[in-house]
Amino acid sequence: MGIGILWVLMAAIMLGFYALPSKYIKNYAIENTWGIFWVLAMFVVPVIAAFALVNGLLDTYSQVSSSLFITILFLSILWGIGNLLWGISISKIGMALDFSLLIGVGTLSGSILPFFMGSADQLNTPRGMVILGGIFIIMIGIIANGKAGLLREKFENSDKDQSNTDSNKMRNGIIICVIGSICAAGFNLSYHVADNLGHIGQISQDQFGNAPWVARIAVMLPSFIGSGIATVLYFSSQLTKNKSWRNFKTPESSKNFGLLLIMALVYCTSLIIYGLGAYELGPLGTSVGFAIFQTGCIMVANLLGFFTSEWNNAGSLSKNWLFSGLFIMSIGIIVVAYGNAIS
Repeated sequence: MGIGILWVLMAAIMLGFYALPSKYIKNYAIENTWGIFWVLAMFVVPVIAAFALVNGLLDTYSQVSSSLFITILFLSILWGIGNLLWGISISKIGMALDFSLLIGVGTLSGSILPFFMGSADQLNTPRGMVILGGIFIIMIGIIANGKAGLLREKFENSDKDQSNTDSNKMRNGIIICVIGSICAAGFNLSYHVADNLGHIGQISQDQFGNAPWVARIAVMLPSFIGSGIATVLYFSSQLTKNKSWRNFKTPESSKNFGLLLIMALVYCTSLIIYGLGAYELGPLGTSVGFAIFQTGCIMVANLLGFFTSEWNNAGSLSKNWLFSGLFIMSIGIIVVAYGNAIS
């Protein structure tokens, strides 16, 4: 279990860093940057890795029912839609509230729903109750973290003109973000269906001798494909709408492509490592692992922001809420881990 938690935390750290190279991309519009990224991260990197590393990939898939693949595809498309809705809602409600809603609602739905997909009998056990208690402690920490972000935005924008604030815009933004957060949990649910219900990882390991981490590639490949369909279609339409295709002809394109490839490799690797951690955590790994994974992501993101001076002008009250939230989330991780250790 300790190894599983370490894998999940490592995945969270990597996911917190994956977008760093995007700061050095030049002369690309948003749709150029993220359109290429999603092509690489959802199609090119995972497909090449799967066919290069996984023994008996197609034979493994042939033993899984088509209805299960349809379920995986549906959930992974929801994942892609969720990412898009989250990005859209940022402009309406701001990064702090948006990120807190995304992580909070996503953690709640992505951690609890797997209980009802093959593990409902665990809910009334001491183990299940302690894990659920830990998840709700994490939720309290996330709420405190969101409060810190809102106070920070309010403090930093206190001297700015707020005449354009629109309550309808805020309400619509919150609705879009919540829907997007629920959809984004499709990532964890599609993995749960593929591994716990479809047993793709077990088939890949037992029948074809793949190592556990290699088998995770086979488990996640259908999810990558489904999410990629949603995101790539959206960014292709944006490239056409904004006439941004010509940006790919700029002299910086080779360097930009290299940076985006690094981002895609780190992103895919982090999700594969998460899958390995969830596998090591046992039957409830997708519930326990996802709660730790999401919590680790928000902790890494906030600590990175703190050490890169993003919180310098935030005020003491917002910093107190920030550290209180991080402390509470740490307690929640310990409780979740303890619950998973109960036999």
